[in-house]
Amino acid sequence: MKKLLGLLTMVLGLTACTTSKTAEQKNAQYLQQMSQLADSLRNRTYTISFDYVMPRRSGGHFLTSDYSVTVKGDSITSFLPYFGVAYRADWNNQYHSPLDFKGLIMAYDYAQRKKDSYRVMLKTKNGMDQMVYQLQVFANGKATLDVLPTDREPISFTGNLKWEEQR
Repeated sequence: MKKLLGLLTMVLGLTACTTSKTAEQKNAQYLQQMSQLADSLRNRTYTISFDYVMPRRSGGHFLTSDYSVTVKGDSITSFLPYFGVAYRADWNNQYHSPLDFKGLIMAYDYAQRKKDSYRVMLKTKNGMDQMVYQLQVFANGKATLDVLPTDREPISFTGNLKWEEQR
């Protein structure tokens, strides 16, 4: 019985040592992700893939296609669906999502909000629509996006930062 108790104590002691290394590794990984995230946002080189939409007037639902927003320098490529009311519509593009476009970023600002997240606000224009994209990106790569168009109801999305493109 004493041998079994001694063996159990030794196993628990070794487990405690490996747990502290795991915590150190998690902390190092977290710091690396935060640094990588800050660099991507500062350099304006990132892609966020969205998988859930929350329109203002109806319930949220999962997206079945590959929707994303890519920021590269002073350009934005937005490939998102739109569900909502338009206060002023562009009749030439009535069958095309107003959030599916390539455009220039007119204003860009980012800041660390909390210990583990950044807030990005950028202004862009698609035809007649002027829009504000408000992103909140977390250290684990999760992201939320609020799109605030001047001529339409706001809409929100959730998704993930594509880490593989950042490296």
